[in-house]
Amino acid sequence: MHKKILSVKIEILGISFLVLFALFFKPVTMEAIQLRSTQPNLTPVPKNVKFDFERWPYPLYDEVIARFHELTRKYPKLARMHNIGKSGEGRDLWVIEITNSETGPGDSKPAMWGDAGMHAGEVTGRPVMQYFVERLLASYGKDPVIKNLVNTRTFYVMPVMDADGGELVLTRHPAWPGYDPSQRRGKDLDGNGYITQMRVKDPDGKYYKSPIDPRVMLRVRDREGGSWNYIPTTYEEDNYYWYSGIPNMGWRHKGEEPKEFDDPLAPRDQRYSIYTEGQNFKELEPIVLRERANFNRNWSYDWRPNERGSGPYPFSLPEIRAVAEFMTRTHRNIFFHYNIHSGGAARNYIVRPPMNKLVTDMDYEDNNFYRRTASIYSAISGGCITNTNYDNPNLMTGMYGDTMHGFATDWAYEHCGIHILTPEIMAKQKDYNGDGFVTSYEILRWNDEEMDGRFFKDWTPYDHPVLGGVEIGGNRGMPPAYGEQLETVCRIHYDYLIHIAGLSPLLRIKDLRSEREHDGKYRVIATLKNEGFLSTYITRNALRIRRDYPIVSKIKVVGGTVTDGERASKIVGHILGPLAYIARWGQGADESTKIVEWMVKPTGSGPLSVTVEAWAHKAGRDKQTITIKK
Repeated sequence: MHKKILSVKIEILGISFLVLFALFFKPVTMEAIQLRSTQPNLTPVPKNVKFDFERWPYPLYDEVIARFHELTRKYPKLARMHNIGKSGEGRDLWVIEITNSETGPGDSKPAMWGDAGMHAGEVTGRPVMQYFVERLLASYGKDPVIKNLVNTRTFYVMPVMDADGGELVLTRHPAWPGYDPSQRRGKDLDGNGYITQMRVKDPDGKYYKSPIDPRVMLRVRDREGGSWNYIPTTYEEDNYYWYSGIPNMGWRHKGEEPKEFDDPLAPRDQRYSIYTEGQNFKELEPIVLRERANFNRNWSYDWRPNERGSGPYPFSLPEIRAVAEFMTRTHRNIFFHYNIHSGGAARNYIVRPPMNKLVTDMDYEDNNFYRRTASIYSAISGGCITNTNYDNPNLMTGMYGDTMHGFATDWAYEHCGIHILTPEIMAKQKDYNGDGFVTSYEILRWNDEEMDGRFFKDWTPYDHPVLGGVEIGGNRGMPPAYGEQLETVCRIHYDYLIHIAGLSPLLRIKDLRSEREHDGKYRVIATLKNEGFLSTYITRNALRIRRDYPIVSKIKVVGGTVTDGERASKIVGHILGPLAYIARWGQGADESTKIVEWMVKPTGSGPLSVTVEAWAHKAGRDKQTITIKK
């Protein structure tokens, strides 16, 4: 159909257009490969791991949770479910815990938290987290790395945070299960089972047809504050907005306002406005209440009441409050937060903190964690980057105000003292020219050539009762991730999370011994060791905000007692991980141990049994017993 439309236009406009088209647009066609990207470097998948990567739309919330409950029955020693609260509409909020219960309860081990679906429309994280859970459990006993991690760490996975909004997104078309027309702002006017878009000619419209493929609607370039999508090509224009203010104050305009700009690529007579197919144009009653709270503006760090979507107060959303309670009060063993989004880009990337200042304002050790994990992500993914949204052009130009406020990314690091990464992941659909990016044109090519056009409706005329002559068309339930591309994304993030899980601190009692003193007492000496890569405080920021939770060690004596004036429980402080002194560690230094001592005395004639236990919230718990024969 696309080729037919183009041929008609060529016949009407003549040979001169044909020559210009070949001259100006050939460099961006699939055949003109200018760049070759590296490929993902992934671990092999055990044969017993089964997952349907061609399921679309993705399973609804109840099906996802039912499957997780089924997995807890299949792997009773490795998995259990937590009901952490209720959604705004009353749905149970479920989290699956994965660890080997025979090696200790989940909250006694350093833990990783992963969630998806914080934003209802960003649904790619749902299958990514499902795949992670399925593969992690199926790999236990098959992969020695996984067996060790599940024995010594804990994984908490919340597959859908906005359970209510996610249901709306995945039931939005009449052709999909669960569709409810009363919850939709549009209607299926042409009866094809999908609610697409309507485009109508409008000299003040914000869109125009792509000259490369007229099915694609491009945004008109303009300079309207946060809608700025005009990239300047001169220093004078650059000088207008590239200015960094002090930390937590963001970007500021400097210089005079640039000259008025009207995009020459989109003449006024070729512009369109775009609406939802069948949307209601009746005048609505005035609404004085604020907009619905945004799940990623409702966290406490740098929360501001004037931020769009911030909600009436931090943690006002029950889902956000439930997650915060779980992570900070009932499960303080969490050292890392993986907060999956899928906002869409030509290439996947990961956002790291800080969101409100330059990365150079972060402590060196913490920054080093993000630099090193970023290199691992790039190697696994085949070149995808990790960055901070503080350098996001939309932020610089006012789309989010001076900085981004109330984000989970900064809450986890700044208020909890743990590490966090926020991947923005899509898998649309196939990178035909191998440059590492997937453009709108490649998505349509995939749809045309490999999916028989099922996910796009060509624009067709329609007589609308309010707008008059319009065209109905556009994406027809286009999946954000599907098939081979979804599988690749799932495998990338599985491997990356497994790598990060292995970086946690891991507290162990390396040695426990006794020495007899001259007065008949015994000196008990415990050597504590951090076998992990991170220090037991996790971040330097945790030390600053006093959320570091130092190591505690306790002795229990049977057949004796600790000497007068000595405490059975002692605060040991922290033990470094190699990241904190990595240069010296590489040269052979070992600062991974601490010694704890007690003096004990017998109270009878029999042997002494001495048990020492050591724990830290985010480094785990260990216990050893020795018998002292007199």
